[in-house]
Amino acid sequence: MVTANALMAKDWYECGYKRKRAGDIAGSFDAFKQSLKLNAKVAAPWIGLAQLMDANNQLEEARQCLHKAIIVEPNNVMVRQLLASSHQALGYVDHAKREFENALTLDPNSAITFCGLGQLSEDIGEAKEAADAYRKALSIDKSQNEALSGLLGLGRHVDISSEIEQAKAKLECLPLKDKALVGYGLGKAYEQQKNYPAAFMAYKVANNARREDTEVFNRKVFDARIQNMIDVFSAEFFKARKGWGNQSEQPVFIVGLPRSGTSLTEQVLASHPDCFGAGELNVLTDLATGTPDRLGIDDLSWPETANHLSKKQVQSISTDYLIDSGKRASNTVCKVVDKQPLNFWHLGLVAMAFPNARIVHCTRDIRDCGLSIFTQNFNVTQSWSTDLEDIAYYWQGYQKLMQHFKHIFGLQIHEVNYEYTVSEIEIQSRQLLEFVGLAWDDRVLSFHKSDRAVQTPSRWQVRQPLYQSAKARWRNYERYLGPLIKAVNAG
Repeated sequence: MVTANALMAKDWYECGYKRKRAGDIAGSFDAFKQSLKLNAKVAAPWIGLAQLMDANNQLEEARQCLHKAIIVEPNNVMVRQLLASSHQALGYVDHAKREFENALTLDPNSAITFCGLGQLSEDIGEAKEAADAYRKALSIDKSQNEALSGLLGLGRHVDISSEIEQAKAKLECLPLKDKALVGYGLGKAYEQQKNYPAAFMAYKVANNARREDTEVFNRKVFDARIQNMIDVFSAEFFKARKGWGNQSEQPVFIVGLPRSGTSLTEQVLASHPDCFGAGELNVLTDLATGTPDRLGIDDLSWPETANHLSKKQVQSISTDYLIDSGKRASNTVCKVVDKQPLNFWHLGLVAMAFPNARIVHCTRDIRDCGLSIFTQNFNVTQSWSTDLEDIAYYWQGYQKLMQHFKHIFGLQIHEVNYEYTVSEIEIQSRQLLEFVGLAWDDRVLSFHKSDRAVQTPSRWQVRQPLYQSAKARWRNYERYLGPLIKAVNAG
């Protein structure tokens, strides 16, 4: 029997999605909550809340909403898939695998579930299992281009000759998002064959598709953001706030450009028994951009709000960070590593909240680093990563900001150079452990044997002993990399 409450709940649910589409996130949240008050026995509003929280990087809160959805609709395949992906995003590998298997029990012919299983297998370094899952997804749905892209990236581990032919045949006819997916995968496949001209052309197709589908990188806005950071976080600013923040030495921040060796550095540290690798957290970004709400100020944004934070509020920010970043760490570790490369934007907040934090700055030859960025399918906010000229420009601005932070407030910054690390892993690892305050442990040299899940594009590199071919990879593409070579010569 359909009750009046159930009908009203449905209306509120539909209102939640309308508000979400209109950009009214707070209104959408309230509507979904109202729907649940009237009828808590359906999964849809819980899914709506989970998606809102996931989009706001509240990953654990999203996972809890999906748990509630499972309780009320245990046979809902989509909820099982979403919960599996939520577990996966937070590193709960066994939970994720179990939920994907539950989804397959309910629907054995779900291409989406098999694709999710393939991605999970990649995260934990199981190449054959990943390939099998991707191929099963494609056998069910030939248009499952996410699975095709995943397969194309496994050319080092399995024979993908038939998938290369599939990708070549369909690439130009795909919509932009799928063209980018398949283009990046095809580039990796050609690179495995040492067909560098074809690889670069595939990467170029992928980047062109992404650029058409996103906003163009705005250099003026980028320059203004850097200058704003430099102006706000001056030596005088920190002199006036000396002694603020939490004195904890637990946080370790790994920063740098993407593809600069941050995953390798985290994997080394996370192989130490007293250290937990938390992955790429968005906690600092959330805390920084949330300062207007904390202050009750609507007409200012970060970093201008830094000027208005009290000592007590900075202490509160540091407490919130320690809680959020350490949620999955055991009580036995003394260091928690936040490997979000773009946290270099938030070193001003780190200096305020954690004056004793250790900051590991990863650097790499921009010709290799920039090329590697160009070959990866980053999220839509990284519009600078689709064009070599923009990558070079971004690198120069990032260097300017890092130079500023190196010279203020005594931030403890240790530079880890990728090329040196690959050549002298033990020397670099000893210096790294000494810097973060950990005793030497031989297990850090076996980082590639770790069974922890790795969800970055470097997932396969960090599971192998170090190899020298990662250095000077750019020479294979030298004829195409004029902007990066010019940037090096100018610097």
